[in-house]
Amino acid sequence: MERNKDKLFAFLDHDGVPWNNNNAEHAVRAFTRLRNGMSTSTARGTTDYCILLSLQQTLHYRGFGFLDFLRSGQLEINKYSGRVSS
Repeated sequence: MERNKDKLFAFLDHDGVPWNNNNAEHAVRAFTRLRNGMSTSTARGTTDYCILLSLQQTLHYRGFGFLDFLRSGQLEINKYSGRVSS
């Protein structure tokens, strides 16, 4: 613990850093639900799903809609404003 204390207690020094890993656990559950329901999958299919799941979860936590982001044509979440252009 002494060796990693800066990483373990980063939440004390930085606003917005959670003290627990609940967000990560919720993200893993979404993948587990899919994995349990699949009979077969390719490595490429699993990789593609993980990328989309990561994107969807990030947008969800930031309060943006997944389909709105995809329709926007934006490729970077950090540049996406959440407003759908007309």
